[in-house]
Amino acid sequence: MTVEKTLREVVELHGTEEQRKCVLEGKKWRKESNDALMKELDSIYESVDVKGKGYSKKFIFGEEKVIKSDKKDNRVNNGKGQVPLKYEQAFPIMMLQTLLERQDATPLTVIGWLQKMGFITTEMFKACKIRYNDKVLGTESSKLVKLKKINEGEDYLVKDYLVKEVERLSKYFMHVVKKLKDAKIITHQSYTMAKCEIPVINEYYAGGQMVRDVNHQTRYIELSPYVLEQISTIQANLQNSIEFRELTITDINKYKNKPLVMEYWKECKKQLNEVIDESGERLYIELVYDAHALFIKAGRNPIIKWLEKNNREAIDTYNSDDMKYFLENRMEFHETLHNYVVELAEKRQKKFQEDEKAKVSELGGKINLRQFEDDKYKKVKDLMLKGKYVEAYQKLQEYYGYTFK
Repeated sequence: MTVEKTLREVVELHGTEEQRKCVLEGKKWRKESNDALMKELDSIYESVDVKGKGYSKKFIFGEEKVIKSDKKDNRVNNGKGQVPLKYEQAFPIMMLQTLLERQDATPLTVIGWLQKMGFITTEMFKACKIRYNDKVLGTESSKLVKLKKINEGEDYLVKDYLVKEVERLSKYFMHVVKKLKDAKIITHQSYTMAKCEIPVINEYYAGGQMVRDVNHQTRYIELSPYVLEQISTIQANLQNSIEFRELTITDINKYKNKPLVMEYWKECKKQLNEVIDESGERLYIELVYDAHALFIKAGRNPIIKWLEKNNREAIDTYNSDDMKYFLENRMEFHETLHNYVVELAEKRQKKFQEDEKAKVSELGGKINLRQFEDDKYKKVKDLMLKGKYVEAYQKLQEYYGYTFK
């Protein structure tokens, strides 16, 4: 399956900050910028075709590579870290088990699939909303303080944990989806969806007066190319406007509590709500998101087919008692995941401490243990500096993760 995107869309997804700024300001798209972008695209996609010139360029992409390759200028990409073997072996089996047992075909978000397949708990699934809403973060943090899972003032540690762990699992989930699809074991279809809140007006007489009630009916729809083009135009026009021109793509997507970014999303949401479809009907869009439909494709037992090429030693165990195999596989995954999460936290803390000591060695003086305490966004670094980050992070993993105790 091929995907076609405009130059603006491609730069937003894969370009550097300099390239994004160039496009947003409408400056000349130079050959040097195009060559650098093409090197990046060639490392990500199996094929890239280009039609047109300048800002009228259209990029036609083939399948995305399972693993991002080295760039043609011989620089090595930054995603070469390996997950533990048990993690790698168990992940696809948990996915296939769910798909074999599933009765409906409703597309789900990646986080929805992670919860459905047992990679994250229901508690963690619900808490994921705090990644986008600081009000929810406050409520969740208060609950965790009462449960003695965090201390007062460690709100941002909760966000740090959920963002890191959900993003890591999400990326690996899509990586395994690609591997299973390439192995012709599953079919994968992605959709751009929208949550729509449609007003329903009910008028009636009560006490001799006309009463008008307005309720909202929630609908979930797949967006057509016509609607997607309108949404892209809204975002491009806002980013090119005088009011929001100074914002980078990183600002817009990462720093959602920044006042100007909040204004951007407020205006974007207002205009999205006014989008119409091909027939001229207003859609009342509240949220745009990606959803994925996954189906078993292999003609014979897909688990055997996968194990034959990836973990032959497990075939006898699976054949002798498949339910016992599924349970042990799941338990091994979550035990490995727990250790892996803590191990990565230890590495982050160690690296941060080493970097801070290096700064002190260069500049002289002592480490200021209180330098991060006045800023909630730096509280995590303060915990690292004091050597308390790993213990606090592990408590969250034990609370949100599966423990099988």
